Amino acid sequence: MESLEKDTVLMVRAIELAELGSAYTLPNPMVGCVIVLDEVVIAEGYHKHFGGPHAEVNAFAQIPDYTREQLQNATAYINLEPCNCYGKTPPCVDLLISRNIGRVVCAMQDPNPNVFGKGFERLRAAGIEVVVGVLEKEARTLNRKFIALQNNLIKRPYVTLKWAQSIDGYIDPEVNAQKGRGSIAITSKPTQKVVHQLRANNKAILVGRNTVEIDNPSLSVRHAEGNNPTRLIIDPRLELDYSILNMTREQGETWVLCEEEGHRGTQDIAHVKVLPWLSSNPKDWLKKLRSEGIHSILVEGGAATLQKFLDSDCYDDIEIFISDKNLNTGLQAPKLPHTTRGKFTEMRVGADLRKQYIREC
Repeated sequence: MESLEKDTVLMVRAIELAELGSAYTLPNPMVGCVIVLDEVVIAEGYHKHFGGPHAEVNAFAQIPDYTREQLQNATAYINLEPCNCYGKTPPCVDLLISRNIGRVVCAMQDPNPNVFGKGFERLRAAGIEVVVGVLEKEARTLNRKFIALQNNLIKRPYVTLKWAQSIDGYIDPEVNAQKGRGSIAITSKPTQKVVHQLRANNKAILVGRNTVEIDNPSLSVRHAEGNNPTRLIIDPRLELDYSILNMTREQGETWVLCEEEGHRGTQDIAHVKVLPWLSSNPKDWLKKLRSEGIHSILVEGGAATLQKFLDSDCYDDIEIFISDKNLNTGLQAPKLPHTTRGKFTEMRVGADLRKQYIREC
């Protein structure tokens, strides 16, 4: 097997490992590390949670008895440039140098301005061979939220829009569903698992008032690994009955965005944090949410809320799950902007079709 082919195969594994931390690492990146000696994988590790040991640390912890002389002939495959500065943990560059690793293959440079090539410089200065750019596109896609946040490309949280629809383009069989009707599943159970993983992979989940009144959703993570996201409700004039909401009984916080004139002054709502930030331009209050530590949001609905985000160009990813059902009538799915059409990738999830748009980072 040629060297580039070997490097590609092993970088695929590093990216697979990195993705295991998808629900726990943000705002830090997902990173995986594979260490190979004499064409045999001797250690693997990944960044398991924000503030915890990095991938390189977890990998080297598996091989404490390997000597510097042995590791001089080893290669470490890492999907992101090793850090060279102190953060919540010591620099991984120091570890690689101290263990005398002979070669490091990375997918991409770290966009963090505190790193940004400096890790590679230190490795090379120590006599370590460094290869950069193996599966870079795949690595950038994996860590697209981290890249956008680090580069300050967006001043707001990273926004993913998600909805399910019938094959004929409806997201609900009723145009004006009654309050308390409950949700009607359009897609299959395999899709439900994917959606719950999307919830776990984001800091917050957002819905509009109509969705809460009709569905009374829990907005929790039940069919995937991860923690419940912060629930965000758009309720301009605080018209909901918050005492009956299922989501307030779940672990995690519930925040409500309302208009300043709709705020009830100093009156508190049990189990809910009220934020009188709502304005006609979502970018304004999204910036405020970012300053409160909400670095990524999954917008689940309803149709009017999703359309508002689309029309305001306040989105980065779009996830559409299309069932094989025909509803023939009902509430139409949001209308996509021309800039996204033709740029979706498609994959099957059980009987459903998943269409995914990712804005280039």
